[in-house]
Amino acid sequence: MTQAVERAAVSEGEQVAVSEGEQRDYTDPRVLEEAAGAWLMPLAGEALFHWDYDTDDAQMLRLYAQGKQRQWDADAELDWAHEPDPANPLGMPDEFISICGSPLWDRLPESERAVIRTHTAGWLYSQFLHSEQFALIGVGKIAAGTPSLEAKMYAATQLMDEARHAEAFNRYLRTKIGVRYGLSPTLGSLFRQVLAEPRWDLGVLTAHVLVENMGLAAFGMHKERMRDPLAKAFMGYVLRDEARHVAFGRTLLRRLYPQMTAAEMREREEFVLEGCWALRDRYVDDDMWHELGYGKEAVELSRLSPSKREFRRLVFMRIVPALKDIGLFGPVVKEGLAKMGVLGFGDAGLDELAREPLDELQAEHDARRELDARVREIKSIADLGAGER
Repeated sequence: MTQAVERAAVSEGEQVAVSEGEQRDYTDPRVLEEAAGAWLMPLAGEALFHWDYDTDDAQMLRLYAQGKQRQWDADAELDWAHEPDPANPLGMPDEFISICGSPLWDRLPESERAVIRTHTAGWLYSQFLHSEQFALIGVGKIAAGTPSLEAKMYAATQLMDEARHAEAFNRYLRTKIGVRYGLSPTLGSLFRQVLAEPRWDLGVLTAHVLVENMGLAAFGMHKERMRDPLAKAFMGYVLRDEARHVAFGRTLLRRLYPQMTAAEMREREEFVLEGCWALRDRYVDDDMWHELGYGKEAVELSRLSPSKREFRRLVFMRIVPALKDIGLFGPVVKEGLAKMGVLGFGDAGLDELAREPLDELQAEHDARRELDARVREIKSIADLGAGER
């Protein structure tokens, strides 16, 4: 096995290699297009204007108030002066590496393990970045199509959240990790289907029930287990926003779906099952292992790894109760979830899941505490340098 010494960006169907030490300007649209692949597609759907300004949707207005009050600035709130370990930029435990514990991992020298840690961080944060851009576009469609003015107002706050997340993930990849990957084919297929879909509620179903709940599972794991203080603080702020986004989607669909016909609900059941199968079986990092030169052996080990199974469990512990909550839990969905082996997760309580570890005030407190500790550390070092006690 040749040691992997190249950083790379991988797009769907093609590869763009970056030699060790070479710098790429990721603010250049041509570089981004080369790295991720540009999509040109019409956005299907209609804009619905709401002229009754006397309505008072208390639940949506509460979400809107939270969305206004809990904005944060990644420049000000995160300690970008912190330099992570270049061999492990997220402080990632090796259990997150999908081949960890295998004979392949055991025989690798530490230098190759460090490359894998960095590329795993790059692959994960690249998928998060691509998903945030999808949400930025998708929520714009939802704001246009949802019939409630209050829902449009809340969606505007989420648009700012998604822009901020995309900004921060992009900055983290560019300045702290240095490795990028293209969009996972599984997510790409979901995103293409939704953006070309005129029915706005399917965007909510994809973004807020499937992708946002997957994000909650991933970000929760990162907040709890990553050791780098910048990564932990970042996840604390993102989690606070994502929990609010999921609540918005649940509220919209819980009101809409009881009004639909059996035929309309059957279409949505088939749609969400297709998405669930994709996230369960096809959301994989095969492209990373091929790029690093480990090929079929690593791909097979990765797909069967305990870390992948644990992640899928956490994802469906959130998705299945959400489907039950919004009323998309008929016989077709139950049968499909049973075939996936995840039907039992429908018994979990969404409110209980939302409190652990996603309490918004706790997430903000943790992030602030970690930033303050880092500032104190820097000041103490500066004081020592100045000869002060």
